[in-house]
Amino acid sequence: MSFGRAKVKVTEAERSTIKDEMRAILHEQARARRTITYGELAGQLMSVTLHPHSFVFTRLLQEVCNEEERAGHGQLCALVVSKATGMPSGGYFGMAAKQGLPVSDLEARWHEDLQILYDLWADR
Repeated sequence: MSFGRAKVKVTEAERSTIKDEMRAILHEQARARRTITYGELAGQLMSVTLHPHSFVFTRLLQEVCNEEERAGHGQLCALVVSKATGMPSGGYFGMAAKQGLPVSDLEARWHEDLQILYDLWADR
């Protein structure tokens, strides 16, 4: 997977399209009870090439996850994991802490969020 021509800025129209794509991919992952790496998620975007560690990718993913949480669709960012660790990045856990969720045992918090997502999206 090459991100050599990855964009560093996106227009408002691209923003909306990218977020819709991310949302659809993450919903499918939840239904399939699977996680996805940051690189895989970036690689599945059809409308634009974004580097999975770029500010714009991270920001859009964060926006999608916040919007989905507010809509009652669970912590979708729990599905997006590092290839190296198999767990979400610190941003996911930071977001959980900001929302007042218990994060004393990070791995347990993550597994709980995954189970909630899997149960929520099982029949959608």
